[in-house]
This record gives sequence, structure tokens and C-alpha cells, in this order.
Amino acid sequence: MAIEISGHNPAQLSNAKAEAKGQVGRADPTLLQQRTGQSSSTDTVTLTDTAAQLQKLEAAIANLPIVDTARVEDVKQAINDGRFQIYPQRVAEKLISFEKARGGTIS
Repeated sequence: MAIEISGHNPAQLSNAKAEAKGQVGRADPTLLQQRTGQSSSTDTVTLTDTAAQLQKLEAAIANLPIVDTARVEDVKQAINDGRFQIYPQRVAEKLISFEKARGGTIS
């Protein structure tokens, strides 16, 4: 089934595009601004205290290792020494809570 689109003159569309382009962006610089190369306004960016704190935290987190190697070594040593205990009930509870948190169903 073909759809016919009518009522739009291509010249009208190109004029609409040109008008839209004229409405977007900054105003043209004045003659004085063109000669001196200076703008009439300055752009500034300021960060709130919260944003600055977030940047510091992000940098600190980026420097942390992904894996706690000391904890891994402790677990390895406990397994080798026979001291590592597994609690099946706790493991099952954690698995169930993890599945529920991610929206999974438990049957």
C-alpha cells in the first residue's frame, strides 16, 4: 500500500530550513568584535561543592583496585589450612536475595 504525501512545496521546505538555521546559535559578532577578536560576553563554568566532592570521590574510586587482593589471599590461606567454613544456609539465603534484587523468580 502506497502512502501519498502532498501539500508541501520543496521551495517552502528549503525556506523553512533556512529560517530555522537563523534562529539557532549565537548572534553574529559586531564589527568591533570582528576587528578586535573579542567577544561581548564570557562563558564561565562553576562547580558546586557537591560536584567538586563527586569529582574527588570519582578520582579516589578510580585509583582503588577492583579486587581486594588481601582478602583473596586470606581466603586462599584459610582454604589451604582447612579453616575456611562454608555455611550452606547462608549461601542459599544470599543467592535468593540476589535473585530477588535483580527481579528473578524463585521456584
